[in-house]
Amino acid sequence: MSDFTPVRKKLLTRPVFKWTVGKTLHCRIESAMHVGKEIKSRNATETDKKKEPATLCNVTDLSSGELGQFIANTVIKSTLDENYPNDTYVGLCFSITKQARQEGKQYDKFSIEEIDDPDVKKDRPDVAHDTAAAVHAVSGKRR
Repeated sequence: MSDFTPVRKKLLTRPVFKWTVGKTLHCRIESAMHVGKEIKSRNATETDKKKEPATLCNVTDLSSGELGQFIANTVIKSTLDENYPNDTYVGLCFSITKQARQEGKQYDKFSIEEIDDPDVKKDRPDVAHDTAAAVHAVSGKRR
């Protein structure tokens, strides 16, 4: 029997990286954020409030190389959209950390920092490097 090594053409399903307080995800954003499918609860009644579909973001975990996605809550989505208009965050690398929820608040805070892409060599003169990394401590203010 010959050795068979499958070659992936396209990943059809991605694991969802869960946010945990204090845990940092170092990732490269692979595509623009998109709205996921509406998921119907098995136990929901017609009078229950419907949840909006989640906004998802396809990423590569820089620590493991694993392809996955995270749920971009309103804080993450608005921060990336404001700082990187027209989806210019795609292809960039970020360090994202969920912070503890402040008492009396209904949202989670995140620390979002653009980081260097580890796959880009710094000694290449044809690649521009931003020496002042953008750091955003996001409070998640509602507008």
